[in-house]
Amino acid sequence: MPLAPAAAVGYLAPTTGAFPAMHQEVERVPSPCEPRTSRLEVRRVTALSAAELEEAVLLLTAAFDGSPLFQLAFPQQATRRKMVQILFTATLKDALRFGRVEIAYNGRLAGVLVWYPPALYPLSLPRTLRLLPDYLRIAVATPAGIIKLFRAHMTLNRVRPSEPHCHGYFLGGRPGEQVGSILGRRVLHIADEVGHPIYLETQDRRTVSLYMRLGFTMLQDGIETVPGGPLTWTMWREPRLAEPRLAESPLEPRLAESPLEPRLASSARHAA
Repeated sequence: MPLAPAAAVGYLAPTTGAFPAMHQEVERVPSPCEPRTSRLEVRRVTALSAAELEEAVLLLTAAFDGSPLFQLAFPQQATRRKMVQILFTATLKDALRFGRVEIAYNGRLAGVLVWYPPALYPLSLPRTLRLLPDYLRIAVATPAGIIKLFRAHMTLNRVRPSEPHCHGYFLGGRPGEQVGSILGRRVLHIADEVGHPIYLETQDRRTVSLYMRLGFTMLQDGIETVPGGPLTWTMWREPRLAEPRLAESPLEPRLAESPLEPRLASSARHAA
């Protein structure tokens, strides 16, 4: 899982007008017994209040508590929760300003999607320095943990395709909300509209076939990014001919109830 100096991605939203309003990635399959959402609104956000930021961070932290790489870096659950909260706070701060953050609402915050347009991942040096205080907090608390994340990030950087692409970063949903597939399909639709491929990484072998059903092909079939650590699968999806939008607005689509499959709710990847 790429982390900023352990990794994120992004660019100034105003300079990427070719991209309507969306983004990101996926990583865990929810229970098949999840109830459907009745009414869902998905929209891009460029700012969050302190309360909204905290809610989004807690949602992503809960969704990624079972991440193999986070568990390797931070074995103790209490420590892991604190460190991952710092990472997701940094991730969202960067993505709100430089990348894409999509929020799903159904009366409350139900899901968060983070992705980046081409050429915006990994973080530039200036963006990394902006988040340095957050990374130093983790380094002071768990130096071994941040080193493992950094090594994983550097390994993945070496195998990342050089061709311009959208980068799937994190997708998290509340258990039972069934919003993952809607958010995931949203970024696929945007990438298709602008004609860019999508690249992602996952440490969950179960999601590989799920991604393949969405049109992804395998690049790295399970590589070890940290000695003794979890395997990572990297995948690629070429753009397809986009279907016409049925939403009221291309920037603020409202998505009615749908059984969309496969369901990707409950979680996705990475932190910055």
